[in-house]
Amino acid sequence: MRKFAEFVIKYRIGIIIGTVIITAFMAIQLKNLEINSDILSYLPQTNPHVIQFNEVGDKFGGNSQAMIALETDDVFNFNTINRINIITQKFKDMPEISFVTSLTDVIDIKKIEGGVEIGKLIDDYNSLADKDELARIKEYVLSKEMYRGNIVSNDGTIAVIVIRLKDDSDKVAIGRVMKEFVLSTEGNEKIYFAGIPFQMIFLTDIISSDIIILFPIVLILLIITLAVSFRTKRGVILPLATVIISTTWGLGLMSLLGIKLTLASDAMPILLLAIGSAYGIHFVNKYMEDIRRGDGKIEGIKDTISEIGMPIFLTGLTTAIGFLAFLTSNLTIIKEFGLFTAFGVFFAFIVSITFLPALLALMPPPTKMDNLNISKNASSNHFLKGLSVLILKRKNIIVLIGFIIGAIGVFSLFHINREVNMVEYFKKDSEIRQAEDMMEVKLGGSIPIQILVKGDLKEPAVLKEMIKLEKYLQSLPDVHDPQSIADLICEMNYVMNGRYCIPGTREGVANLWFFLEGNEILLQLINSQNNEGLIQAKLGTVDTKIVRYITDNIEKYLSENIDPQMVSVNFTEAEFGESKDLYQYIIKDILDNISYDAAHYDLEINDTNALNRILEKYIYQDTPINRATLTQNLSEKLTDYFNDEESDLIIESATVREKTVASIVAYIKQNQKWGEKDIVSLLKKTVPVSYYDEDPEMLDYAAMSIAAIIENETEWYKVNSIFAEIAPLISVGLNLNPDFKKKLIGDIWKINDTQIAIPLSWYEKLNGQPYTPITMDFQQTGLPIIYKDIDQNIVSSQTYSLIFAIGLVLILLTIQFRSFIGGLISILPIIITVLFNFTVMWIFKIPLDAVTVMIGSVAVGIGIDYTIHFNNRFRFEISKMNSVENALNATLQTTGRGIIINAFSVMAGFLVLLLGSIVPMQRFGWLIALTMIISALASLTFLPSLLLIAHASFLGDLENMALRNVNGIKSGIKRRLKR
Repeated sequence: MRKFAEFVIKYRIGIIIGTVIITAFMAIQLKNLEINSDILSYLPQTNPHVIQFNEVGDKFGGNSQAMIALETDDVFNFNTINRINIITQKFKDMPEISFVTSLTDVIDIKKIEGGVEIGKLIDDYNSLADKDELARIKEYVLSKEMYRGNIVSNDGTIAVIVIRLKDDSDKVAIGRVMKEFVLSTEGNEKIYFAGIPFQMIFLTDIISSDIIILFPIVLILLIITLAVSFRTKRGVILPLATVIISTTWGLGLMSLLGIKLTLASDAMPILLLAIGSAYGIHFVNKYMEDIRRGDGKIEGIKDTISEIGMPIFLTGLTTAIGFLAFLTSNLTIIKEFGLFTAFGVFFAFIVSITFLPALLALMPPPTKMDNLNISKNASSNHFLKGLSVLILKRKNIIVLIGFIIGAIGVFSLFHINREVNMVEYFKKDSEIRQAEDMMEVKLGGSIPIQILVKGDLKEPAVLKEMIKLEKYLQSLPDVHDPQSIADLICEMNYVMNGRYCIPGTREGVANLWFFLEGNEILLQLINSQNNEGLIQAKLGTVDTKIVRYITDNIEKYLSENIDPQMVSVNFTEAEFGESKDLYQYIIKDILDNISYDAAHYDLEINDTNALNRILEKYIYQDTPINRATLTQNLSEKLTDYFNDEESDLIIESATVREKTVASIVAYIKQNQKWGEKDIVSLLKKTVPVSYYDEDPEMLDYAAMSIAAIIENETEWYKVNSIFAEIAPLISVGLNLNPDFKKKLIGDIWKINDTQIAIPLSWYEKLNGQPYTPITMDFQQTGLPIIYKDIDQNIVSSQTYSLIFAIGLVLILLTIQFRSFIGGLISILPIIITVLFNFTVMWIFKIPLDAVTVMIGSVAVGIGIDYTIHFNNRFRFEISKMNSVENALNATLQTTGRGIIINAFSVMAGFLVLLLGSIVPMQRFGWLIALTMIISALASLTFLPSLLLIAHASFLGDLENMALRNVNGIKSGIKRRLKR
C-alpha cells in the first residue's frame, strides 16, 4: 500500500481532475434516470407464470385493470349516472384502453318472445329523468348477482368503472390521463382510484418525492454528525464529498445502463450516503490521529493509506459482498439493488483512497486549533474507558448474553410472517390505500384471479367444468364475482328456461351461444377460434397467507378434478345405464356443486348422507309421477301451445283443444314409456282431419313439440321433487336467498342430462368402442399466483443471500487472519446482530417482504466493517503493547471511536427513511438503524470478550502477554519514535 500511497500523492492533480470529470459526466446521466413501479418486474420475465400472464393479456385485451369508483348517497340518480356515462364514453375512445365496463356500458340478458335479448343495462338515457324509472333500474340492478357487488355496491352507494388497459400501453401515463379527466368532470361524488395502474402512479410519485425530500435531510444529518464528531471543516467536507461523488457515480451508472429505480433501489441513494461515509470517516480519523502524533501532512497521508488502506479495502469488499449476495435472488428488483449498491460501495472505497488523500495533499495541514479540538474530543471519551473495564471484568457474561440473543433469534426466524401485499406498502391514510380498502370491503377487491381454459368452448363438458370451477372459486374465502363464457350461458339458460346450468347437449349450447355472437364481451372471455377461454374472478385481499391458501387450493383443485381427456357417453345406453359407478359419479358431481354453492352463501348442509340418498332415489329408478301436479302443469303448457299463433298445430275450437289436451295428459299418466308416434296417434283420434288435411306433416311437428313439452315438464317435476326433499336439509336461509335457490335448482337439473362426460381411462374400461376424446386444460394465472411466486422467492432470497454473504465473508476473514477460528470469531458478532434483527421483527410483527428481506445481508455487509476495523487495530495495538488492558483501551479510544461515529452517522441516515411514504422502507430504515447500533455494540463488547476468552492466537499471544519483556516494550517505543 506504500507504493500506492506514493502514486496517489504524485498524481494528485490528475486524480482530482479525473474524479471531477467522471462526476460531472455521471451527474448529467441522472436526468435520464427513470422509475419502475410495475410489480411484474419483481420477477424475471422468464418466469413461467409471468410469461403466461403476459400471453393471457395479449389474447384477451390486457391484464392491467384500473378501477374508478364514485361514492354518493345513492348512485341511482341522473347526475351520477350521467357522469359515469361521460367517463365511460371518454375511456372507450382512448386507443390504449381495450374494454370499459360500468353501469352505463354493461351486458344485460333479458327474456323476450321467442328467446333472449343481449343488450345494455341502460339504453334510454332520457328515461333516467323519471324517478320511477330510476327506482326500477335500481331494484333490477341490486336484484342481480352479476351487477350487485361487482359494478355497484350492495347498498347502492358506490358505482365502479372497470377499465382494462392494453399490455403495450404506458400504464402510468394513461393512468394520469384518466385521473385528470375524471377529476375534471362535474359532480359531487367522492372519487376513488384503485387497481394496478393507479398503484403504479402512486408508487412512482412517492419514490420520486422520497428521494427529493429525504436525500437533503440525510446530507444535513450527516453534516451534523461529522461536525459533532470531528469538529473540523475537513472532517465534515472530506467524508461528505466522498459519499456525494460515489452516490452520483452509482445512480449515474444505473441511468447509463437503462436500469430504473424501483421500490428496493429507492433506498440506494440514502444507503450510499449513510454507509459510504464510513470509509471517509475512518480515513480522516486515522489521518488526524497521525498528524496529532507528529507526522507531516504528506507523510501522514502516506502512513494513513499504508495502515488503513487494506482494512478499508476489506471492509469495502465485505460490504460489497453483502450486496452482491442479492444476485442469488430470483427477484429482479433485489438483484438490481444489490448489484448497483455494490458498485456504489466500490466507488466510495475508490474515492476514499484516491480522491480524498489527493485533496488532503492540496489542503493546508491541520492548525493547532484543529489539534486542540481533536484532543478535547478525544479526552471526552470516558465512556470507552469504562467499556474497556467492563469487558475485562464481565467478558463471560457478555458472551453468554450474546449467545442467548442468538438462540432467541433462531427461534424467531421460524415465526416471522411473510408479506407480498402491495396495498400494505402505502400508509393507511394515503389516497390509494383508502381506495383499495374500499374496493375490498364494498366491491370484492381489485386483484384479478385468472384461469386459462383450453378446449372446445361449445362443448357442454368443458363448459360444465368451467362453471363448476367458478362455483368452487366462490366457495373460497375472499374470492368474488367469477365470470366466464360459461356463466353467461347459464344466465341465458336461466332467463330463457328457468334453470341456471349448462345445457346437456351441443345443440342446447349452440342455441344460446347464437344470442351472444358479435357481442363485445366475448372478446374479454374467449378467443376467435372458441378454443381458449378465460375465467376471471376478484380477490378481496392481498394478505399473503390468504393468497397462498387460495392459489394452493386452486392448483390442488385443478390437478385433482380436471381430467385432460374425457368422453361423452349416452347415459340411456345399456352398457352405461346399468353402471352404478356412473350413477355415483353423477351424484358426486351434483353434490360438489351444491356444496360449493352452499359455502358461497354461508349455508350448511345438515345431513349430506340424506342428500346423497335423495339423489340416489331419483337417479337409480324412474320416479312415479304425482298425477295432480303433472295434470295441472302439463295441461296449462299444452293449452298454451295449441293457442300460440306460432304453434305447429293451432286448434281454434276450445272443445277440441280441451279434449286433445285431456287425452294426452291421460295417456302420459298411464304410460311410463311413450314416443312421438304415440302422440301422433292421439292427435289423429282427437283432432279433426280438417285441421291438418292440407299438411299432414304438421302432426309430426306437433308431436315433436308436445314431446319436448312433456319431457320438460317431467324433468321439472323431478327437479322440484328433489328440491322439496332437499330443502329441509339446508340450514335456514334457503327461503330467504333467491340467488341460492336459483343455483341449487341448476345443480339439481344435471340429474336430467342424458349425455355425461366421463374420464377417458374409465370409458376404455367400460366400452372398447371407438371414441372422440374431449380435451381440456385449465391453467391458473393472474396476479395472486405471481404474488405467491414473489413470496416464495423472498424466502429463498433471504436464505441464499445470507448463506452467500456470511460464507464468503467468512472465507475472506479466514484468509486475512490465516485462521478459520479467527474468521469464525470475527463473523459471530454480525451473526448475533442478524439474529437479533429477526427477534425484533418477530416481537413487533414486522413481515418479511421485498424490502425487509434485504436487511440481513445489508447488516452483514455493513456490520462486518466494524469487526474488521476492530480486529486490525486490536492486533496492531497488541503488537506494540505490554498488556491486553492497554491494547484494548487503545483500540477502543481510536478505532472504537471511529466505529461509534460511523454507526451513529449510518443510523441517522437510515432513520430518515421513517419520513418516507413507503411503509416497508420505513421499517427497513429503523431496523437497519437499530442493526447498525447493535452491530457496533457487538463489535465493541461481544467480539473483544470472545477474543479474550478464546485467547485468539491470530491476534497475538494474548495468554502470555502480561509476561512480555522489557525489550518488547522498548521496541514498541522505538517504533513510535521513528514515526
